[in-house]
Amino acid sequence: MKQFVRCIKSDGFKVIHSALLFVHLLIPILGAAAFLAYYTVSLCDETLKVSAYLQVLSMAFPLLIGIITVMVAEQELQAGSFQLLLCAPGKKYIPHFGKLTVLLIFGLLSSFIAVFGFGIMFHAMGNVFFPISLYLKAAILLFLGNLPLYVLQYILSFAFGKGIGLGTGIVGSLLSALLLTGLGDRIWPFLPWSIATRFCSILVESKATNRLFLNNPGVDKGFLFILISSTILIIVLKLWSEKWEGRKNEAN
Repeated sequence: MKQFVRCIKSDGFKVIHSALLFVHLLIPILGAAAFLAYYTVSLCDETLKVSAYLQVLSMAFPLLIGIITVMVAEQELQAGSFQLLLCAPGKKYIPHFGKLTVLLIFGLLSSFIAVFGFGIMFHAMGNVFFPISLYLKAAILLFLGNLPLYVLQYILSFAFGKGIGLGTGIVGSLLSALLLTGLGDRIWPFLPWSIATRFCSILVESKATNRLFLNNPGVDKGFLFILISSTILIIVLKLWSEKWEGRKNEAN
């Protein structure tokens, strides 16, 4: 436990003093500000504005997760070919778990900034149909929907490098948009790239129609998939990290 806490502190310090802080904090702020500026002149109704923002944000998250995990992996690669991870005392999976935990903490913070921060400002602009609590729920659903992707992208970025990590993130964002159409109506609860977009869309629609969110088709399956897939991926991460011996610098 002490080693795990030390890893969290160390990786948290690395994030604060790297470009990762920009990605986690400034990009959500800039994105929300851009939409708020556009919505001051847009004639769309409030429901469409909130739904569109959450959908675009959800579709962008797989790519952002891919970029973040690649940046973390490349940071360790450039710092000494992963020696800080490979030579860490104790069990080999603990540094990886600590690093992933820090990414999840900052990911949750980014979700709150992007959604809850947007909601507060949007509400202050006179858009009061949706209560502030809806944006809080949307931020949590956005994070939970992308939880399996954090673990998956982490493994891919460290195991195979930035090509696979970024490529998977790009494809994931495209799938997220595609599965929001009728093509994903039946399969979205079983694909990690579609759950966040569907959750946020269903939440807004449920509030607009006075329907309970949990009563919508597929929601319970989506939560179950998040639980099962995240558990399996964490087990895979543990087993993989115990046998992982690093990889060569792609630039060489």
